[in-house]
Amino acid sequence: MYSLSNILTIIRNGERASRPYIEINCIKDFQYNKNISILNQLRQEGVIRGYSFISTQSKKNKSFFKIIIFLKYDETGKSVLRIVKQVSTPGRRKYVSTHSLWQPQTSSGFYILSTSFGILTDLEARYYNVGGEVLFSVI
Repeated sequence: MYSLSNILTIIRNGERASRPYIEINCIKDFQYNKNISILNQLRQEGVIRGYSFISTQSKKNKSFFKIIIFLKYDETGKSVLRIVKQVSTPGRRKYVSTHSLWQPQTSSGFYILSTSFGILTDLEARYYNVGGEVLFSVI
């Protein structure tokens, strides 16, 4: 399974190349639900048009699937997704409390957080009054 940084890099490269969609081949494992939740949040925020799955079986009875992510562009052909920056890395985790989420943000984008309520944007985390690990930011 691709890590979060690999998926974000594949999305960035696909948009820089002006591709209408990108394909990611994956093995179903423990990070499956996390990646689906992240794609749901990106779709709700209007950064991608959508995604779909194609599931297959291998010879060794492993479940493989392909994620097709449909990228979004504005009317001039520029990417809607300007900057994606991974905040937490495996070697350096970045956590925010509920109090720090209420402080003014300098960017016009949003953050994706991993909380006890699941994968949320910073706006939803403020609504539920929870903090968590900041996965990445989108501007």
